[in-house]
Amino acid sequence: MKQKLSCLNLGCGKDIKISTELREWINLDALKLPGVEVVHDLEKPLPFEDNYFEEVFASHVLEHINNFMGLMEELYRVCKNGAIIKIICPYFASVSAFQDPTHIRFFTLKNFDYFLPDNYNNFITKARFKIIKKKIKLTRKNWIINIPIEFIINHIQWIYERFFCFILPFQEVEYDLEISK
Repeated sequence: MKQKLSCLNLGCGKDIKISTELREWINLDALKLPGVEVVHDLEKPLPFEDNYFEEVFASHVLEHINNFMGLMEELYRVCKNGAIIKIICPYFASVSAFQDPTHIRFFTLKNFDYFLPDNYNNFITKARFKIIKKKIKLTRKNWIINIPIEFIINHIQWIYERFFCFILPFQEVEYDLEISK
């Protein structure tokens, strides 16, 4: 029988992940909400052993973190080599990035380039990730009109971000990172 993947739902809030026969989820949040198994302040080191997780899901969490580099280094520590970290954040050009008074940082398509092994500025951290996917989305709702627009823009990301991001602001940015140890 195949062993379950160890998965972390980071900053889960009310979005509780249920364990299945393939994935064993740990729901972590700063507040003791229904379904939260681990109550923890993400500004502090994570309460897990090294190389524990094979998958992490973080939706609308990282924009609230003061110690972003510290948290990314902690995720690197607690994840196994090859683990996948799925991240969703408000895109910097969207109104939703600015409307929440608890947001302290904004995300572009390039935020995680600093963790790439060959990045010129990677001396600021020892954490290394491969970027498997980075995608911008118009809205959280998948309206049929979004599909062709998102398809086109995501094939010319650098042009969009350089010239058009404030004309047609997308709402979210998604990343899939792979741990590279």
